[in-house]
Amino acid sequence: MTKKTILITGASKGIGRAIALESGKNNNLSLFARSEKDLNIISDEINKNDNKCIYYLGDIKKEEDIKKCVQNTIDTFGKIDVLINNAGIGNFKRVDEFSYEEFDEIQKVNLYGTFLFSKYVTQHMIKAKSGYIINISSVAGLNGFKSGTAYAASKFAVNGFTESLREDLKQYGIGVSVVCPGSVRTGFGGLDEAKLQGKDYMLEPEDVAKTVQYLIEESETANTKLIELKPRRRFEFR
Repeated sequence: MTKKTILITGASKGIGRAIALESGKNNNLSLFARSEKDLNIISDEINKNDNKCIYYLGDIKKEEDIKKCVQNTIDTFGKIDVLINNAGIGNFKRVDEFSYEEFDEIQKVNLYGTFLFSKYVTQHMIKAKSGYIINISSVAGLNGFKSGTAYAASKFAVNGFTESLREDLKQYGIGVSVVCPGSVRTGFGGLDEAKLQGKDYMLEPEDVAKTVQYLIEESETANTKLIELKPRRRFEFR
């Protein structure tokens, strides 16, 4: 199987880390995140598999960092076959408790980061007339929930962005999909392991990673539109 070049954002922790470790078994990776320590560990693991993994330290709220990461990937591998827009943050409280800055930051990371990476990667995919963009959204992009105004707004927007991006790019043979996981056992949104105890319906990050891998390996004549990934009851509670 020909190795693909896959660019993953938010790759240092949680879902992004799991996606990197899964897709890095058979592909070359370019990782984008802020934690050099975590990226070093992941990169070393992937390089053991006789694949090549590079990373770029950057802030997804800074357009220049995104442009440099994309160019660095092209300079190293000559192409980007798959972009996985995974970087995201969450802040959960009642709408009147949000400051403008807090609300705005969630949109910048979750929505604008997805937009900017897609913008700069798409330019190369259109020239190649090939590629796949996979956006990691959430069930919060399909259903609102208490304390979720800022987060759900960003994820509903990501889903709408994905729908329209697919229509823009399908004529060039580029696939665009969105994955909407339910609750995942990570430290996302300030939930540490202690707070996750007793949660009987939760996905593992690896569950999302395997779903993403399915899309990466999808036929180039097909395009899965959206996957809503829900947990089964955890084994320890059955």
